[in-house]
Amino acid sequence: MTTRFLMACAAIGAATGVLLIPANFAAFSVSATVPLAYAPMVGLWLIGPVVALAVLRRPGSAVLTMFIAGVISTPTPAGPSAIVTCLMVGVALELGFLVTRYRIWRTWLFQLTAVVFTALYALSAYAAFNISTMSVLVQVVFFALMFASQVAFTALGLVVARRLTATGVARGIAPARRVAATEG
Repeated sequence: MTTRFLMACAAIGAATGVLLIPANFAAFSVSATVPLAYAPMVGLWLIGPVVALAVLRRPGSAVLTMFIAGVISTPTPAGPSAIVTCLMVGVALELGFLVTRYRIWRTWLFQLTAVVFTALYALSAYAAFNISTMSVLVQVVFFALMFASQVAFTALGLVVARRLTATGVARGIAPARRVAATEG
């Protein structure tokens, strides 16, 4: 790990942590009482690791970025659990790339990895918020909002990453890019 890599993870993590401070306050105020208002927010936690992986293209970038984001977002109702939550998201996003040995960086892999994570998270949220006691329509809307949020925020993270990469911020940090590996 180079100093530039660590500083890039710190910068992305700090930006993500600042974004998650109001998100944590909002999530804690609506999650238990209005789960349908919470569901569209879950994708916010994906922006940081998506940006880190897409820009830096290095193992551990999502985990380190989200650790920093969790530390920064600790002074919220989430408290220290913000670190655990952020690490969980960072690890989950890394897994799709670990499986491919960090060789595939296509959009579909970012989305697929995020979909798998969101499916698992949606099931735990389904149980935690007692969604099963709500009408079938509300249950369908709950899952639809979670997945729409994931798709939208993963796409937003990739747009941010492309713009950051275009500025040259990852020059000397990320491995050389092959055109065929970046399309997609």
